[in-house]
Amino acid sequence: MTIIIIKFLHFLALFAAGGIGVGGAVVQSTYIKEGKIPEPHLGKAFRILGFVGLISIATLWITGMILAQSLYGGYSINTAFTVKIIGAAIVLIGSCISNFHVYKSFKNQSPPNPKLMKMMMSLGRFGLILALGGAAAAFL
Repeated sequence: MTIIIIKFLHFLALFAAGGIGVGGAVVQSTYIKEGKIPEPHLGKAFRILGFVGLISIATLWITGMILAQSLYGGYSINTAFTVKIIGAAIVLIGSCISNFHVYKSFKNQSPPNPKLMKMMMSLGRFGLILALGGAAAAFL
């Protein structure tokens, strides 16, 4: 029963992180293309979504480690799983940098650096491709 609950939390976090990632990227890229700064209330929503996304990614890591240990006896499952972990690490690092930068920008009442945010979005997409591709190949 514990494994089912952990898997449920893992998939719930995947759903939340994925939705936030896709939705946030669409809205942010629209603002970047238009060369505009989001209104203050939308900026606040972005910060909240970024934090929820970061919590979701952390939940994915925690539940994933528990599942790997419980089901496979560790993290050396196969090469594809290692690629998945590298991709997930890239996503986590990018999310942490983005969240810290947005928080710092809000605190200084200045807009986030669009070049940095675009780079973090690209980094996140690359990490996501590695993580999803690795997961698809790891658990055949």
